[in-house]
Formats: sequence, C-alpha cells, structure tokens
Amino acid sequence: MTEPPRRRVPVAAEQSVREERRSFFRYAAILGVLVGIPLGVFGLPALLNVFFDEPTVPFNGAYSEDGLTMWVESHEVDEGSPRAATVTLGLRTAEPWAFDPEGVELELSEGDNAPLESFVAPDVFEAGPQGTLVLRFDLSGVEDEAEPRAVRLTDPKVRFALTEEDH
Repeated sequence: MTEPPRRRVPVAAEQSVREERRSFFRYAAILGVLVGIPLGVFGLPALLNVFFDEPTVPFNGAYSEDGLTMWVESHEVDEGSPRAATVTLGLRTAEPWAFDPEGVELELSEGDNAPLESFVAPDVFEAGPQGTLVLRFDLSGVEDEAEPRAVRLTDPKVRFALTEEDH
C-alpha cells in the first residue's frame, strides 16, 4: 500500500526564530537608511574632498605639473568704483597651453566667491618663455570687509593662496 504524503508541520519554535530573523533584518534596513542618508549627504562630500580636492599652492609657492609651472606674481584690490581685484599669474610651459576662463573664481574671506570678470592673456601660451596671465574680478557686489584669500582655477584644478594665513 502506498502511504499518504507527509506534510511538515511547523513547530512553534521555528516560527518564532523566523519572525526574529525577519524583524532583525527590518530593523537593520531601517537603521541603515537612517544612518546612510546623513552619511551620504554630509560625510561623503567631505571624504571625497580629502582625496580629490584641488591642491592648494601656498603663498609665494608654485604649481608644477605636466610641464606647466604657475605662480602668483602679484595681487591687488582696487578700492575705486567699481571695486575690483587683479591677480597676476606668471607661467612657464613645456608645450603650448591655452587658458580656459570657465569656472575661474576669487575666494573671499566673507560671502560668496567672485567670478572672473575679464582676463588678459594670449590665445595660446607658447612653450618655453615665461608668460603672464592677468585676471580681473569684480568685487562691487561683495561686502567691503571681504578680502581675497585665494584664486581657484579649473584647468588645471588648483587653488593659489593669496595670503600667508591661508595655506
């Protein structure tokens, strides 16, 4: 004779263990979301800046990479009307290099950064001789107490400190 198929009857102890596991994973998922969102919003950008932030060239220092050497020759603030800042960069390059003004800004001690208003430079800096790049920033919309702290370039991605305190 054939026996009827057997059915497994869950034991109450097994059911409680399954429920405990499910509740553990639910709490772990909720905790992961609660911790992960603030960490992603606040912690991750700071962590990425540690590894991928632009290098800061100290006051009276020079940036040198890929045959391009740059340094700050001078900077001055014109208190006239409109208020403006002029930064003069010296550079020497091993191969022809074109200046890209996109994203260049002046970091200030207070308030928002000032975007580049105008610049004086050749279309292409030739290899070998020293060249000069003059950057002019409009400060008419910033506070009077705001002083230039640094110049940020995007190509190459570098930050030039304009004061001894900021490096």
